[in-house]
Parts: sequence; structure tokens; C-alpha cells
Amino acid sequence: MTVPHGVLHVGVRWLDFIALTTLVGALAFRWLIVRPPLLSRQEFDDFDRSCWSVVAGSIVLMALTSVGDLVLRTMMMSDGALADLGVALPVVLRQTHYGAVWTARISLIGLLTMAWLLPMREAQGRAWPLAASFVGAILIALTTSLSGHAADWGDVTLPVLIDWLHLLAVSIWIGGLFTLGFVLHHSFSPPGEETQAPGVAAIVARFSRMAACCVAVFLPAGLYNAWLQVTSFSPLVSTSYGWTLLAKLSLVVLVLMIAGVNRYYFVPLLASPTGTHNRLIFRTIARLAGGPPVEMKRRDGQTIRHQFYRSVRLEWTIVVAALACTALLTQFPPARHIRRHEHRERHAVHQPAQSTAIEVRAGGK
Repeated sequence: MTVPHGVLHVGVRWLDFIALTTLVGALAFRWLIVRPPLLSRQEFDDFDRSCWSVVAGSIVLMALTSVGDLVLRTMMMSDGALADLGVALPVVLRQTHYGAVWTARISLIGLLTMAWLLPMREAQGRAWPLAASFVGAILIALTTSLSGHAADWGDVTLPVLIDWLHLLAVSIWIGGLFTLGFVLHHSFSPPGEETQAPGVAAIVARFSRMAACCVAVFLPAGLYNAWLQVTSFSPLVSTSYGWTLLAKLSLVVLVLMIAGVNRYYFVPLLASPTGTHNRLIFRTIARLAGGPPVEMKRRDGQTIRHQFYRSVRLEWTIVVAALACTALLTQFPPARHIRRHEHRERHAVHQPAQSTAIEVRAGGK
């Protein structure tokens, strides 16, 4: 594949990751976090409509990127031009592992579209379409793991399972950040205003706990996947895969620091803007950031909400940049492949010399 095709493929994969994480996270946020008792009927309906609009946009974007990925991978497999796709595409779809996984993926996207259309037609009883949509989304995430580096060892293997769990945890976290920072906030706040529904503080606390669980899953799973692909520390600084992985890990560390500030500083303030917060980590963050005093005035609550939503959006933006590194990693051969190739080359160089030495010794006898 040429360089322009490679760059285009990275862009397609990046958009696909954004669509998938937004889809999974929005559905998880709607199903597991937002409950009707926390909001008024009008607030809940406004958020529900906005959330399903995000789901619809994610489905459309994921369908487009899936088609784009199929076209680009077919061109890479066949070493052909765009004009040869009519011949190569049926072969890839019918005779390759990627084709089988892609067919399952596009079928799930179709079913997801039908599940989305159902609540649009029926205002009552949206629980079943929501549950079906979430199950379909996590199965689509599985097709991503089955068509990536984790599937090099086979479909039903521990690397695929761990990669899938990692992708699900990351998606619930990232998509939840987007839903919280953009969808939920704008559902209740008119443009230019920073109001907050009474139940939003409880929703933020619930999401914070879920995000902490996601971090507890995706962090060890991600480190396991990274070590599986590099196998030692030297490839981290000697291969393109390693350098890209280091860039991604640096962004992850940065975003986890911001997440810590959100969880241990902003969430307590949102729950009790005028209360006293005696936890050491809260006081430490407030002192380092030059934040508001421990006991705040009621009028400062609006400022805190504005800073919190801005921090959530920053967190989501940095994670999206980390997804760009993930998309780039899919186009590089894993460092373990490079090390194995170098080992074979060294073995091929030394083998004839050893044979010659044996022949010389044999001749001497």
C-alpha cells in the first residue's frame, strides 16, 4: 500500500474508533447511569432524544468507516488499484478471515440500525431497543478485536478476550465522557448559560464510579496487550511501533491525571458546592491548582460547573488524540514481528558460516 493509502487508512481507523467508542459509551451512559428518578420528565426526554441522535450519528459514521476499511484493506491484500476492486472484493469477502469478520460486523450494524429505528417509531417501551443496541455495540467491538493484531494467535484466544475487554472499558469511558461533557450538559443548558439540573450531580457521581471501574479494567489489559506486542523494552525505542506506543501511553498518563482531578476535586464540589471537604487529596489538588477555598459561596457553583465541563471536554479531547495513536499502531507491524524477522536474518547469516567451518574441519580430517 502506498503512503497516501496508509495515511488514509489511519484516518479511517481513527474515525472508526471514535464512532465505536461514542456508540458504546453513549448507550452505556443512557442504560447504566441516567435514570428517570434523577431527572424531571422533560429533562429526561430531552436527554433521551439527544442521546439517540448521538447513537444514530455513530452508527452512520461506523458504517461509512467499515466500508472504507474494507476497500483499503482489499487494495492492500490484492496490491491492486481502485479499478480492480470489482474482482478483488468478492474474493476477500468470501475467502478471507477479515471478510468473514467484516460481514458479521456490517450485519450487526444493520441490526443496530433497526433497533434505533424502533424507539423512533414507538415512544413507549424503549428498554428493549436500548438493551439490544448495547449488546449489538459490544459485539461490534468484538469484531474489531477479531480483525486486529490480537487475532494473530487465533479467534478464540486469551489475547482476543483481553483486547475486547480493553476496548469495551475504554469505549464506555470515552463515550461516557462525550455524553457527559457535551450531550448531557447541552440538554439542560441553553447556549451561553451554565445551569444545572438538580439530578446532574448524582449522575456525575455515578459516572465517576463507573469510569473508575473502567480504568481498573482497561489499564492492566492495555499494558498486557502492549507487552504482548513488544515482548521487551528495547523495541519501545528502536521501532516505529514502539515510539507510537510510547506517545499513546504518555497521553494516557496525562488524561488519567485530569481524570483524577475530575473525580477527587470536581465531583465532591458538584455534590456540595458550599460544604466542607476535608479529604487530603481534595485539599492537595485545590492547593496545587490554586482552586477555590474549601468552603465556597453559593454563587461560585456556576464557575465550578463551567470548569468541570471544560475539564471533561479536555479529557475527552486528549483521549481522542490517543485513539489516533491507536489507529496508527494498526498500520505498523508489531515490534515482536520485527524482532522475529531480525532474529531470522541473523540466523541466516551465521548458518552458512557454521556449515563452512564444519566442512573445513571435515576436510582436515
